[in-house]
Amino acid sequence: MKKRTAAIVIGAAAVAAVAVFVAALALGAITAPGPASSPPASGTTAGSVEIPAFLHEGFPHTDWSKADAAIAQALSGGPPKDGIPAIDEPRFEPVADFEHPDDVLAILVQGDTETKAYPYNILVWHEIVNDTIDGSPIAVTFCPLCGSAAVFDRVLPSGTATTFGVSGGLLESNMIMFDRATETLWQQSTGTALAGEHYPHQLQLHNFQLLNVGEIKDRYPETMIVSEDTGHSRDYANNPYAGYDESADFYFVPSRVDDRYPAKEIFVAFSVGNTHVAAPWLRLEDGRRYETTVDDQQITLQKTDGELQIAGPDAVTIPFYFEMWFSWAVQNDDGQLFDPTT
Repeated sequence: MKKRTAAIVIGAAAVAAVAVFVAALALGAITAPGPASSPPASGTTAGSVEIPAFLHEGFPHTDWSKADAAIAQALSGGPPKDGIPAIDEPRFEPVADFEHPDDVLAILVQGDTETKAYPYNILVWHEIVNDTIDGSPIAVTFCPLCGSAAVFDRVLPSGTATTFGVSGGLLESNMIMFDRATETLWQQSTGTALAGEHYPHQLQLHNFQLLNVGEIKDRYPETMIVSEDTGHSRDYANNPYAGYDESADFYFVPSRVDDRYPAKEIFVAFSVGNTHVAAPWLRLEDGRRYETTVDDQQITLQKTDGELQIAGPDAVTIPFYFEMWFSWAVQNDDGQLFDPTT
């Protein structure tokens, strides 16, 4: 297929996009943020990189001498730094006690001694849960505007364990996180540093699965799921982005839209060396084993009962994350696609 891009919202084709995240919540809508696509207000210049004013003012401790030029295009999402509060001390309850519909999606993280679930009806309000699995520090992250679900080890290159917060900034409609130890800014979907002491380091992905709560109850009844006792007053039975993933519109318009796929179709993304790969999640058939070549390496993908395993040579597990097509495509001009239906 020929690649075509446009710096406008996509047309009616996107209405047919297969949505696999917040629309699974049978919830009522409340007011969501309005569209915004104007360029960021100028702040200051660090070297040759222009830093938007809202970031420069909100992050006085960030080392702005180290920054990706892309940060100049960051937009304010509306809420300020920590205006969307990450959960730093999550409380849990048995998954059997979950009071919402079983089709709510959740990030499932399994350790040797414990299994935890982080449901989307919590993540859509908080976007980051700082937690541990078997004592190892992890950050469970989700950006509702681009459907990106990713789990990272929250240990910095210095070896320091930190927590992450929501900066209030967006780049190509994707949340910008910050670590509280150094206030380095990080792209949520990729875990790549955008500015600060740890630029251009990339956080280590942690393995997880994306299942609905009913599947988790059936297969992993011992799972503990994040409780609504978060310390914050939120209506976890409602979705502030209801209908967004079914719409052709964006709240924050990306710089371009690749129309090879519906913009909001969910893809699974992973990397082999410096090659970034994406596959349309729902086009991978359950019970099938697929093989593809990336950087001259044989890669296998196998989906069983909705759970995905990606492995390289010698069956080494390759971690992955999920993201809407438009978001992955705008960040990966030279990325590789694997689509078993083409």
